[in-house]
Amino acid sequence: MTDDEIDPFPDILHALPISPGIALGPVLLLKSASAAVEYARKVEKEQIAHERQRLQEAIEAAEGEIDALHKQVARNVGSAEAEIFSAQKLMLRDPELLDEVEALMTNQLVSAETAWSETIAKQSAEMAALPDPLLAARAADVRDMGARVLSHLQAQGAVMEEHPDRGPFLIVAYDLTPSQTARLDPATILGICTVEGGPTTHAAIIARALEIPAVAGLDAQLLAELRSGQELAIDGAQGLIYLKLDDAQRATLSAAMDEQLRSKRMRDTARWQTRPGETADGQSVFVYANVGDSEGARTAAENGAQGIGLLRTEFLFGQRTTFPTEQEEFAGYLDLFQSFARQARFQKIIVARTLDAGADKPFPALEPLIGNWHEANPALGLRGARIHLLHEKLLRQQLRALLRAASAAQIELHIMFPMIATLTETRRMKQVLAEVRQTLSEEEGSPVPEVRVGVMIETPAAVWLADALAREVDFFSIGANDLSQYTLAADRTNSRVMSLFGPLEPSLWRSINHVIQAARAHGRPVAVCGEIAADGRYGPLLAGLGSTELSVSPPALTRIKEALHQHEMAYWQAKARELLLAETAAEMEEMLRQA
Repeated sequence: MTDDEIDPFPDILHALPISPGIALGPVLLLKSASAAVEYARKVEKEQIAHERQRLQEAIEAAEGEIDALHKQVARNVGSAEAEIFSAQKLMLRDPELLDEVEALMTNQLVSAETAWSETIAKQSAEMAALPDPLLAARAADVRDMGARVLSHLQAQGAVMEEHPDRGPFLIVAYDLTPSQTARLDPATILGICTVEGGPTTHAAIIARALEIPAVAGLDAQLLAELRSGQELAIDGAQGLIYLKLDDAQRATLSAAMDEQLRSKRMRDTARWQTRPGETADGQSVFVYANVGDSEGARTAAENGAQGIGLLRTEFLFGQRTTFPTEQEEFAGYLDLFQSFARQARFQKIIVARTLDAGADKPFPALEPLIGNWHEANPALGLRGARIHLLHEKLLRQQLRALLRAASAAQIELHIMFPMIATLTETRRMKQVLAEVRQTLSEEEGSPVPEVRVGVMIETPAAVWLADALAREVDFFSIGANDLSQYTLAADRTNSRVMSLFGPLEPSLWRSINHVIQAARAHGRPVAVCGEIAADGRYGPLLAGLGSTELSVSPPALTRIKEALHQHEMAYWQAKARELLLAETAAEMEEMLRQA
């Protein structure tokens, strides 16, 4: 348009509100390529059988796509919205539709494309003419389903114009089908502006579920003049289209978008706080929390922890110079248990790890009892279970305090022993626990409930004893941080070597897999705790290996739940199996990049 031409469009246009919200950004034009595809209308009589076969194959391919889309929408949007595509699948096999297509091909000797497209056009027009607006809006579903089959017959579908950037964009199109809308990523699609459409269409319903702002009613002439890359803004609540913005408008709309994003993030967090951990197909993966004090327990419960998978009981010792009494331990545990139980949204399960002192966790309060020792290599010295067995009095006191507090707080207590290297250690610690339970039962005049007993798998010795250990205990918890340093013989507190390895190391993943398979053979659940479990890239892959529980820091709870839900369990299993084939960390990284 030249300077002396009159712009026929005002700066702000009124449109039809479809999905509320503000969108401001570069345009990305979406055009349909199917109308431009030429295909043979007439065929010879001898070709009809071939045309029937082509149509059947196209319908079957479309059914497969609809099944995949149904799962995707159920995962990312909701089960109610996913039923839109169940209805489309039924349309594909509508006997009246197929009979009419067959009659056209046979009687008029036309191609499958011609018979299919003419029948779809007729049925969608009849539906659009219905007086009930809700039924009339379903014409878009007929066209969507029809276009899907036609695209397979033509081996071509919808295309987007090239754009200099990678997003985010504001989609502008003549119309969007439910399928196209369902595939939009709210992270890269700012909004939708179309010529056709209405608030009752399935595309509109999906846009609202995805929280993508949208308007309809754009002038078709304006659509022809718009270009990808130019700035556009819409208000999906008021039904406004901003063709040209001044600085004040741009600042106002940008601020509104920022607030919109902040509110959405808060809603997303709240959503995952109230949902259990599971993959997209509903396979359960418990998401527990690692905590080390009462405040952490309360935060874990508020953030949606399904339990506490690692209670670091060392929180009672800290920098104390004297060892706490049994009553002090009891009071500390009771406060933490109650802090979690009061806010818990799910199970009131707490897995307490007995005192894990030594190496990088020295405690002054222990020195009067076990001496002030200096070891050349503390990581391989007196720590964890080894201290327990040298000083059983400390273990007995702690177990008594834990059992008493669990009973008072009415939580389900599980106990696990750290730094296990031999079967003998495990058996002796189980025996001590049994003796403590028996003594408490006699003192209180009633049986103390049994607790599930587990061990931390943190040493290569425990990895290769997993089969025997699984016969002795109720569950495993893999301490990935320690297991990594012991497997790779690299002290994770030594800056000279800690950079030599990361979470993607074949030896670590194969060790974890070995433990999981041994546990599975005996019906034992396996948890993984540590940084690797809290990473959204790796946690779901651990579930794919067979870990039934991921125990992470409270801030990571919602992130891991969301990551798990991105794919079905079969996907995570396939990717995990693929990772196990890698022989270097670089190969593992490359496999993840190709996901």
